[in-house]
This record gives sequence, C-alpha cells and structure tokens, in this order.
Amino acid sequence: MESVASNQLVCNPHVHGLTSSNLAYIIYTSGSTGKPKGVMIEHRGAVSLIHGGSNSFGISASSRVLQFTSLGFDNSVLEIFPTLSTGASLHLIQDDIRHDQRLLWEYVKRHSITFVSVTPTLLQNNKDLGTMGELQMLVIMGEELPADLVRWIRPLIPGGNILNSYGPTETTVAAITWRCPPTFKEDIVPIGRPLSNKKIYLLDQHGQPVPLGAEGELYIGGVGVARGYLNRPELTAKVFLPDPFSGDKDARMYKTGDLARYLPDGNLVYLGRNDHQVKIRGFRVELGEIEARLLNDPLVQSAAVMAIGEGGDKRLVAYVVAKHDDQLVHILRSHLTSCLPNYMVPAAFVRLDDLPLSTNGKLDRRRLPQPDNDAMAYQQYEPPHGDMETALMTIWTNILNVDKIGRHDNFFMLGGHSLLAVRMISQVQSLMGYRITLGTLFVAPTIAELVPHMLSSGNTQEDSFDVTLPIRPRGTRLPLFCVHHGVGLSWSYIGLSRHLHPDQPIYGLQARGFFEGGESATTLDDMALDYIEQIRRIQPHGPYCLLGYSFGGVVVHTMAAQLESQGERVALLAVMDTVPRNSTTKSEAAIEKQNREAREEIDPIQLFTNRVQSSLPDRARSYLERLPQVVRHLTKLSRSHTSPRCQSGMVLFRTMVQKNPSMQPISPDVWRPHVMGKINVFDIDCEHNYMDQPAPLSEIGSVLAQRLNEIHATEAEQL
Repeated sequence: MESVASNQLVCNPHVHGLTSSNLAYIIYTSGSTGKPKGVMIEHRGAVSLIHGGSNSFGISASSRVLQFTSLGFDNSVLEIFPTLSTGASLHLIQDDIRHDQRLLWEYVKRHSITFVSVTPTLLQNNKDLGTMGELQMLVIMGEELPADLVRWIRPLIPGGNILNSYGPTETTVAAITWRCPPTFKEDIVPIGRPLSNKKIYLLDQHGQPVPLGAEGELYIGGVGVARGYLNRPELTAKVFLPDPFSGDKDARMYKTGDLARYLPDGNLVYLGRNDHQVKIRGFRVELGEIEARLLNDPLVQSAAVMAIGEGGDKRLVAYVVAKHDDQLVHILRSHLTSCLPNYMVPAAFVRLDDLPLSTNGKLDRRRLPQPDNDAMAYQQYEPPHGDMETALMTIWTNILNVDKIGRHDNFFMLGGHSLLAVRMISQVQSLMGYRITLGTLFVAPTIAELVPHMLSSGNTQEDSFDVTLPIRPRGTRLPLFCVHHGVGLSWSYIGLSRHLHPDQPIYGLQARGFFEGGESATTLDDMALDYIEQIRRIQPHGPYCLLGYSFGGVVVHTMAAQLESQGERVALLAVMDTVPRNSTTKSEAAIEKQNREAREEIDPIQLFTNRVQSSLPDRARSYLERLPQVVRHLTKLSRSHTSPRCQSGMVLFRTMVQKNPSMQPISPDVWRPHVMGKINVFDIDCEHNYMDQPAPLSEIGSVLAQRLNEIHATEAEQL
C-alpha cells in the first residue's frame, strides 16, 4: 500500500503573490480599559523573530524547549516556531504542571530542558528550586524583573544564561534583551539592547531624541512592527507612526508609552509608563479609567489610583476623598466589581481628607501613603480555629503581604489574584501536604471555607460532576443558574464569579450522562424540565436568572418558556453566542450557524481541553470516558428541537471573530420569533469556542454584574 506521505508534495507550496508583508497571525492583547485589541503581525516580523530565536536566544537542533506559554499569548510564538524550524524538541506540558512551581521545575530537571521562558512570578518564593545544570537559557519576560530575584537565581544556572526580554505584542514578541553577567551584583536590571532588525528611539514630547542618560519615551521601529490593530483605525493611527529616522519612506515605529533611559554602557533601563497606564499580571490597565469609575460613586469627591510593588506582587491602590464610613471599602469595591474586570479592581482603598498636591497644584503621587490594614476589604475579624486554619493563615499573610487575616476574609478581596493563588496553592502543597485547585479557591475563598474542602478533597472533586455544581452557593441575592455548553460540564462558569457581586450565588447545571445509571433526557424539553426541578430545590419560586453558553443558551431559553407557562417570571435570560433551534424550517444563516456549532461540538476532547484550566483528578477519568457519548447525545437533542416562544427579553452575547471569513455574527433577528421582549446585543471580541476564557469572560461578567445589580435593586424595592 502506498503511504500517505508519498502522495504529498516534496517541496514547499508556492502561493502566487504571497510576500513577507502578508498577514501571519492576529493575536489579542489586553486593552487598557478591559477591551482586547487584535494585533496584526506580518510574516516578516515572525520570520525575523524565528531567526532571532536561533541567534539571540540560543535555540539550536540540540535544544529541548519548554512550551510554557499558553497559545493565547504571543510569547508562545518564540517557543514554538524557532524550535520547529531548527529541528529542536518542543516539550508540551499539562496545565497542572504549568500552574505549580514545584511540578514545573521538577519537569525541567527530569527532562533536561535547555530553554525555558517564564515570568518573574514563577521564580519567586521557591527556595527549593536547586541548581539546574542542564538549563542553557532562562528567558524572563512579561513583567519587571527585580534585581534581588536575578541575584538569587543567577547561581542556580551555573552553565547557562539568563535573558531579560522586553517587547510589546505590537513589535512581535521581543524587541530588546539583556544578558545577565555571571557575577551580577547591581541594584538595577536593564532591559538591554535591541535585537537584530530592531530600531530603538528615546524621544521627548516633541518627538526629538533625548540626550544620553536622559529620560525619554521608548519608540520601536524596524522589522516586526505590527500592521496595526484589527478594525481599530483610530487607535492604530495613534500609536503606529511614520519613522522619521529611517531612510525607508514607508517605515513605521510603535509608540510604546514606556519611559526609559540609557545607562553609560549602552543598555536601556525601564522607568515605567508615561500615561498613568500600568501592567498588572500581564494586563495593561489605564489608571484614569478606574478613577473615573470611582468618581461615579456618590460617596467619592475625588480619587487617585496607583500601582505599588514590583513584578507579580504589583497591586492597585485607590485613594479617595470621602466621608468616613465603616463600610466604605466594601461599598467601593462592590461598585467597581460591578463595572470593571477583576484585574482592574484595586486591592486596597485608602480614605483621605484631601489628596496631596504639589506647589503647582497637581497631584503629588509621591506623598500618597502606603495602605494599612484598614484599607483592605476585611470582614469582622475572627481568629483561625485549629492548626490547619492557623497554618493556612500564615501562608496567606506572607503571600498577600498583610499583617492580619481572619478566617472569614476573602483571598481575592484582600488583593489576591490568579498568580498569587498559584503561589499559594504551591505552598499549601509543599508545606501542608494538601493539593487544591484554582477552582476550589474560587468556590471557597476564605480560610473557614477552604479547610473543609482540603479535608474532604475527594468528595469535592466528585462534586465537580454532579448535576448541580455549586460554584458560589452562598449569598442573599437571586441565584444565577448557568447551563452547560455542548460538552455537558459547567466548569467554565467558575471564572465568572470573580466579576459578579460577592453576595451573588452562582450554580451550574450539568448533563446527567456522566453518572452511572444517570437517565439522559430523551428530548431537550425534558432536559429543561429536569433542570427546572433542580433549580426549584434551591430557589422554589421566581423571579429566575438564567445564563447559557452555546447549547446551554438553547436550554435556558426553553426553561424560560416553561417557567412562564408555570406562572413564574424570568428576570434575566442571557445567552452566549446561541441561535434558536427549529427542526423543520430554518433561515440559511441559522442553518449555517447551527451546523458550525455542531461541527465544533463533535470533537468533545478538544473543546474540553480548551475550556478546562486546572488539573484533573485521577478519579475524574471514569467520568471523562463518557464524554464523547454525552456530547453525541446533546448534539442529537439540539438538532431535533424546536425553540418555543417566551415573553421575557434577552441579553445576547455574540462573538465577532469567526473561523470562517464568510460567517457573520449572530443577528438578533433570528431570535425575534422566539423572544417577545427586548433583545440587547453585546459584541465580544473572540471566537465561539473562547467565550469562557478570562478576557471575554471579564466583558461578559461586567454586563451581567450590572444587570444583576439592577434586578437586586428592583427586588429590594418591592420588599
């Protein structure tokens, strides 16, 4: 039999008209106000980086490269393509290894990895790292690199190099690098010199070069400057400018917004932002946006926001002029949580009588005080109970850098975030011997709640497959019930809890097909009735709040119609990129949309991998073996279903990025025969499969938070 390979071309395909200026990829980077921007990278930029990977980053045929970075971040381009183009080996790791410092470095040692690229956060607080003799290149990127961290890590790589890499996504991953000398003892870590084919300019406010050693704004030119932002011409024109210092009339440079200066040895040192924009855990944050939202609260007369700390420990602090109120911190945090992504909500709020001003009447940020314990969102203090809670409190105190933590204080309301959570989970594993996941911490964010989960982790893991998933079971507001997508699990809604009010209960509904003897519904109408019975056990009567993603949107719409027929009211019906089903007649657009969803849901393992962020327990495998059967059954129910008509309105989140260029975003017109109320449409910049990822989920969560707050206020008035 002739092999498949023998039928293939022996040379690279030649595409007529293809040049180095054609588009290679579009990658989304966090916007300063929470809205991602699609950066368009051309082939010449990617190819230049690939060659730089061989030369500047030392990747060769004998290298063993760790792919640490997620495909959603541009640094993965540096890890993947120079490796494949040189014939080196690329090591793919599971998420549980990526999120656990100890497991990550054990993997690096066990597989003799020679090239690793990580953020400074993944190197901090890991005194048990040990010498890594096989590691030849450690690239540190994404955040400011503290000098003490470099001094500590340098002796652990005796035969290798440490590279500090700087480069906005808009200049194709990396633009400037600094190689750490063997005997580094300085207090400043430079970002270094430009890579080959890159041009660096330090300019003043008039666009003229600053003198050597003076502070200037950093502009980057040369090969690798992106084409611009997808469908954002005004923003593109603002930061992608003609390069007046190049002999090429078409050359452009990127205005980074970063400040820098040259050291005497010719290396650049980073000095921060020039526009009150900072980078928090990889997200660009516009401080003025947070200040504007604070001023919308009637309690606040004036406000200023700063970022304090370095690297992964950097956190936002809000300073407000407001009347004294014992609940001020909680009120302001709740207000911002309802209108901003989680990463833009300050960790601390400091009340002042007046903001400090300089002699010329401007805000003097240097005189703003450090936040004390009163600035944190503490609950009424109750000391820890028993040895386990005491040990956990000690770990939290060190990681969150606060003086005192009670057993009811919320990890995230005290300034915790996903990177600090990863560090905390690693320390709990190494110091206490208990393994917890990020999902568990979202469900149980206080010491009092987390310890029982640790003691009964087996039961907690099994609960992840129950029909009702208690994502956040506590709270006095109307619960939000979230129905699974086509994979049958509701784990993807866990991240939503970070964007909703702390008093907002959230429950997921999951397919019965995962359980031994679990009776699967024969029609989608029966499934909706079953789920209504489940939610009535939690909330006997309406009004109800429902959310569904893809297939789940069809289910919650059907549930809404059935609840109305039972005399109940639906206060919120929200669907994520869903079209109605009609087993007899469909418009061409609806048919194509449904076919696309069906195609995407046919490969359950791939979809499940896209959506699950944390490690899977061994006992989960028996459940996951049923996954293909569950998906096939749900797809069958969807195709044979006709969506009913309901009286309530709808919130429709639709994706604006399509895999197929001929596809169009969902038109609300396809829902009008099935929804009698008003349809509010919100556009999300992502593909259908990625609505449950952090950036899109923050946009969706912001809208839902506002709607749920309005519902809560209305219900409170009627009491």
